[in-house]
Amino acid sequence: MLSDEMVKDALQVTKLERSRKRDEEVNKNLDYYSSNTKQYTMKYFDGATENEAPYSNYNFTTRFIDKMSRIYQAGVIRDGGVKYKDMIKNKEVAMKHQEKMSNLNGSMALLPTLGKDLIFKYQQIYKFVPFFDKDPLNPVALAYPIMLPVSDPSNTDELGWGYYDSTHYKRFDEDGTRVHSQAHKLGVLPVIFTHKDHQLDEFFVEGATDIITANEQVNVTMTELAVGSRYQLWGQPWMSGVDADKTYSRMGINNIVALDDPDSKFGIESPGGDLETSVNLVKFMVELVAQNNHLWITWAEQGGEVPSGISLMIRDLERHEDYVDGIELWRLYEDKIYEVEKALAKARGVELNETLGLDFIPPEYPLSTNDQILWDDHRLKLNIITEAELTLENNEDLGTIAKAKKVWEKRKKINDKNRNELQLPKASEPAPKVDNRINE
Repeated sequence: MLSDEMVKDALQVTKLERSRKRDEEVNKNLDYYSSNTKQYTMKYFDGATENEAPYSNYNFTTRFIDKMSRIYQAGVIRDGGVKYKDMIKNKEVAMKHQEKMSNLNGSMALLPTLGKDLIFKYQQIYKFVPFFDKDPLNPVALAYPIMLPVSDPSNTDELGWGYYDSTHYKRFDEDGTRVHSQAHKLGVLPVIFTHKDHQLDEFFVEGATDIITANEQVNVTMTELAVGSRYQLWGQPWMSGVDADKTYSRMGINNIVALDDPDSKFGIESPGGDLETSVNLVKFMVELVAQNNHLWITWAEQGGEVPSGISLMIRDLERHEDYVDGIELWRLYEDKIYEVEKALAKARGVELNETLGLDFIPPEYPLSTNDQILWDDHRLKLNIITEAELTLENNEDLGTIAKAKKVWEKRKKINDKNRNELQLPKASEPAPKVDNRINE
């Protein structure tokens, strides 16, 4: 019978091995997202391959992940109080990146901090070790490797670890010795965890493994295609019945190879592989992984008419359903982030609203000019939108409703003056009726 200590050690080794494998997986995901894929392709070939053709580095991972990340594509309207809007200038960009990295890695951590300028900053944590109490899906603490300035050749700092729980922040060196400890007095764990999907039976959620695997397979196939095309196009020269020690001049259209022996033979052989079949295989792999992630792709040679907004909506129906489900998940994450923001602001003497008002702006599909005019008129007639809001919608650089209102009033004044001079009806007045009946 195994002792408790032996079982404990075995479990610890297993947990450490799983943590190491996850770190390797995250590193690979980030490499593919940033197009640093050569190291993963070259392991399938010997060293001589690079002398024949460069390793293929086709990256559709970034494009797929970005297309899948739609929650923050059109933005979010947040209401947390008078001062809150000025404090979250960095949040929109941070949350867009957080969603993309969650779709890529499966699970991510986010660390909000409040600077001296009372502006929130948001640090993405890609690799971390969670610690649990009784709930296996919600950590009570985490440790994470502190990022070092690896691009600075003068930096000689050793790898360290940061640690957060609901009461303290601690820092450890690479040997596990505590070098700093400080109570943060927030009363909550100041780290939020976001996931690609709902958790099942464990904390971590699987990332974009299918996309990464397909991208790796495409790069391997395209590298083989590049190497094979050299021999498929030009073939491999060969000779028989000649002196092996004799040197022959390199072939070319201006060179003649002289064979001394009448029984000597010379020829060029080409591999029997079908290049077109390989290309179709690559297309099939890309299309399959796209469909599995509610995406669709169009190849350049397919051509066709430009699809309308309605046809795009119908074609995008599955993806829209996935988007609606995702909103509810990210609404929960936004609320958790806001709880940390409230605690950070309160520690600095700033009171925010008790709850956060959220409005996720849905992505828009392109409309024709006539459809856009009808839609704008419809919203104005039903008071769904004002003239100032419509002006801001068409020119977001104005920034605020107040500025948009001034611009609209100025334009209206100029247009009304021009209409008076030309004796045209004002925009708010109906056009005069014209009697087209023929006089008897």
